[in-house]
Amino acid sequence: MKILSNVVVASFALTACTPISITSEQFKSSTPKYINLPSGTLAVVIDGNSPDPDDIGATPVLLALLEKANAADRLVHISHSCDLDPFKNKARYQIDPENESRRQQVLDSSINRALNVFGPFESVEKLFNCREEQQAAIEDLTIAINNATADRPLWIIEAGEPDVIGYALQESEVSKRQYVKVVSHHPANDNSGDYFTWQQILDFGVEEHQIGDQNVGLQTPISAWDWAKDSKDDGISLIYEMLEYAERDGIVPFQAGKFDSSDAGMIYWWITGADNGGNKNSTPRDIQAILE
Repeated sequence: MKILSNVVVASFALTACTPISITSEQFKSSTPKYINLPSGTLAVVIDGNSPDPDDIGATPVLLALLEKANAADRLVHISHSCDLDPFKNKARYQIDPENESRRQQVLDSSINRALNVFGPFESVEKLFNCREEQQAAIEDLTIAINNATADRPLWIIEAGEPDVIGYALQESEVSKRQYVKVVSHHPANDNSGDYFTWQQILDFGVEEHQIGDQNVGLQTPISAWDWAKDSKDDGISLIYEMLEYAERDGIVPFQAGKFDSSDAGMIYWWITGADNGGNKNSTPRDIQAILE
């Protein structure tokens, strides 16, 4: 995987990726006893470019969870900025072109840093920016769908608008769609597509998993993450930095004073059993128990 160069954005400087102070073998402790991985592979499609910045902090968290669950090799696709037309967003709050471009750069930098720190994610070809590489992202996700089987289904984490997922399903082999499981936690994502409705996604014949609003346990006061604030671990330090950046982003008022890792709740559910008893009610304390 090629790691993109870091960028400096607005008044918040994203620090360059520093050398990892511990080896990946040292970082990986024994898998926690409550990890119960389902069969199959994983695709993660996030927005973050409009209008809510939560994925800036949530994506490093979910990558860290995969690494600690010894599931890094299960990730076969990851893409960001999947709001393909962010300036006709249906949300109450809107983003302007300058800040939307800034968000793309932040996501490129922060997620590539996380892929480096928590990797290797050997089954991932690259991180796709859907705004700049829309067709390439769709083609990569289509390949993942076409590789799905009954014994090795593809779980798609819908952490943003559904359009990229819809286009990939549309291009996929019809016989493979039955082996796709789409995981969602909020209708704000499901109903926000510019080109596909949620019902159209379901009409492809995928298996739907709605796990409930993860903001309940994972959109929290900043103090819930105090355990990570002064961590000497490069990965946990990166997580805190990105959660802090998202809190200060300033485009939407509802993230002020809060750290939001809500989309990572879908990964927590997946690594703890998915539809076979996975935890739908995770909190920063649960995440801490795995990461530390």
